[in-house]
Amino acid sequence: MNRLACTAVLLVVLTGCSGTGGPAGGSPAPVRGGLALTATLVSPVDVELSWAGIDREASSAIVEFATEPGGRYTILEFVPVGRTTFRHPDLMPRTPFHYKVTPVLGPVSAPIEVDLSKPKAAKPKAATAKAVRPVREAGAAPSDVSVVPVADGARVTWSDNAQGEEGYLLEIRSLGQSDYRVAGYIDADSTFVELSTMPGERKASYRVRAFYRGEPSNIANQTTGTGAG
Repeated sequence: MNRLACTAVLLVVLTGCSGTGGPAGGSPAPVRGGLALTATLVSPVDVELSWAGIDREASSAIVEFATEPGGRYTILEFVPVGRTTFRHPDLMPRTPFHYKVTPVLGPVSAPIEVDLSKPKAAKPKAATAKAVRPVREAGAAPSDVSVVPVADGARVTWSDNAQGEEGYLLEIRSLGQSDYRVAGYIDADSTFVELSTMPGERKASYRVRAFYRGEPSNIANQTTGTGAG
């Protein structure tokens, strides 16, 4: 059962993926400033990514891979903006991998403090009429965020005030943590999501971001080796 339901995409780290494609070397393509990405083969089947120069306005970064040049990219993880490395382990041997990292930009709602052990403490907020604005403009942030308990999880609702967003990100900061992390990627034009809560998410701070992608990094390429055995 997916952790997120209702137009949401569960974020998982995918490993051991296979595909076809032409040879790919370990050196990144030339980059003219901006976000620079390097992929290093640290074992025959493990790739380590490192990058520098992310947009200062970014809230996180999307790490993606494909197994064909110009192919369909799969999201590996939304990583915190302060982190500049990612390891992609246990990959399919003798397979080309193509990576890119993209800044996440866009307005975020005001945070809401949640304690799902106290159902009466979290009441749905009445939506307020608000003009829809392009996602890059002020005032496009989600509003009227509400989090209520449902079954073994939570239902999060908000008012969609943005136009042209790629989607919405549910961001959660667990009790005692200093940073928010992306807990879910929801389709554009959505106004709710349900999730099965994990430890640390029942008493936490929730917020919702209308997001768009910044300028991506160069494509960094690696081809795995023969593997063990």
